[in-house]
Amino acid sequence: MSRTHEPDLARELLSLCTAPSRAGEGSSAAGANGARDWEALIRLAAEQGVAPLLAVRTRNLRLPVPVRERLESIYSLNSLRNLRLAAEESRISAALTGAALRHWPLKGPGLSERLYGDIGVRQISDLDLLVEPASLARADALLGELGYARQTGGKIESLARAQELLYVRSSNPAFYLDLHQRLLPYVRRDPLAARVFASGMTKENLLLYLCANQITHRFARLRYLCDVAAFLEREGGDVEWNGFLSAARRMPWGPGVGLALDWAVAFVPASVPPRVLHALRPGPIGDLLLRRSLGEGAAEAAARSRLLDGPGGASVSLGSAYLGRPAAASIAWQMMFPSRAYLREQTGAPAESALLPTYAARLMRKIPAALRQLLKATP
Repeated sequence: MSRTHEPDLARELLSLCTAPSRAGEGSSAAGANGARDWEALIRLAAEQGVAPLLAVRTRNLRLPVPVRERLESIYSLNSLRNLRLAAEESRISAALTGAALRHWPLKGPGLSERLYGDIGVRQISDLDLLVEPASLARADALLGELGYARQTGGKIESLARAQELLYVRSSNPAFYLDLHQRLLPYVRRDPLAARVFASGMTKENLLLYLCANQITHRFARLRYLCDVAAFLEREGGDVEWNGFLSAARRMPWGPGVGLALDWAVAFVPASVPPRVLHALRPGPIGDLLLRRSLGEGAAEAAARSRLLDGPGGASVSLGSAYLGRPAAASIAWQMMFPSRAYLREQTGAPAESALLPTYAARLMRKIPAALRQLLKATP
């Protein structure tokens, strides 16, 4: 499949992976067997993290036998993996609870069950847990007792400002765990994490987090759009939208939240009040940054995922934060000059290493690519 046809392929993949009522549209035998390039669809679904979801959402289609067998194999293998991850997450959660450490599972198997009603649907690479910053040292020690090795060396106190830390348990199979202290990237104070610490993972907080996932991943993965759409389909009617809107507008990423919702309602209509979408609409500069980086919609963004994964996606972060106030400038500064803890988290640099050469190398690598993407004409 040529690059010029990737947006069309992504658009078709989205139509299959969103609401079940839409997945059945055009599901005749001719459409299933003739018009669709299933090899290309499955390949793109795997790249975008939605292959097991594609398997489930196409069960009402009369597919060629090899295609159906391949999709069911993908789903079965993902289900087995998620069951193992669920057991391991339960083991860790029990230990943390026993130590009186508050924690919140994030993108693990429980989210698959909540959003899709099936533990095997959501493609998961590792476990993610949120802990309070004051509990970081104790959680780090407890994970060590459970067989996990932190991948960034040094004293845990030197990593107090890291957004997340990777731990690995060398077993068969190996388990990977990201321990989070914040939910929003490039911020010193995280109002979303503070809300979760105060009131738990409410419906409103979960929806904010799912939208933040799209921003964090620069809108480059269809998996996170499908998550927002699935939440709106199952629980959107129970969201307290005034509270949600108030919280979103206090976040530095309000326009990005609005874009995540706007893309999702294309597949789950009437799920978000228009006043919420209007209030979170990006301003002219934010809209310009987002359009130049992402194109005209989710399908074009998926086709640009390779560019967005790199420095060229920096303007997505700025566009998602541009509110006509210092939020975008502050985030741009954090992107260019992150904390020492963040650098150690990302690069494994020693605690005593000089910051200036590291920052200089980072800027020389990232800024030219970001500018090329920003100045590129919108297709």
